[in-house]
Amino acid sequence: MNKKKIALLCVIILIMSVIFRFSADTGSESSQLSIKVTRFISSIIFRNFGSMTLSQQQFIVTEFHHFVRKLAHFTIYAVLGLSMYSFMEMTAMKLLKRLSLSWVLCIIYAAVDEFHQSFTPGRSMKFTDVMIDSVGAFCGIIAAFIIFAVFCYIKKETKNDTDGDPDC
Repeated sequence: MNKKKIALLCVIILIMSVIFRFSADTGSESSQLSIKVTRFISSIIFRNFGSMTLSQQQFIVTEFHHFVRKLAHFTIYAVLGLSMYSFMEMTAMKLLKRLSLSWVLCIIYAAVDEFHQSFTPGRSMKFTDVMIDSVGAFCGIIAAFIIFAVFCYIKKETKNDTDGDPDC
């Protein structure tokens, strides 16, 4: 296995480890962290957030908290999907198989992670989270596919190569 594959495999394992670690947080630990993140995001979105009353700040955090939690699911799985497809891009598999296998592996990990989460105090297994994770992974995979396609197109155009590059 070449160095790029090993590096990408390490990135995939790191992302999966981060997901696993977050799922191991108890319900109250997870809520506290996501509330802190929501407060931080709110302070960026609302310039005067720090000068608002505590009840105004609490209202904003309460309204955005659920959205931020689900956005975190989507985002981390988009990164996982992007990394997974990037790894698969380095194989000799056909395009449809690379796309499908990348997505299936991400979905399986999402389901296994939700199952793992069900053993954590104050947490539960949610099918909707697996769906959000799956959509995030799909978007990451499509983003990676587009990035690779654009790079390949640029590479071919700048080379003005007629013999065809086997990597593209």
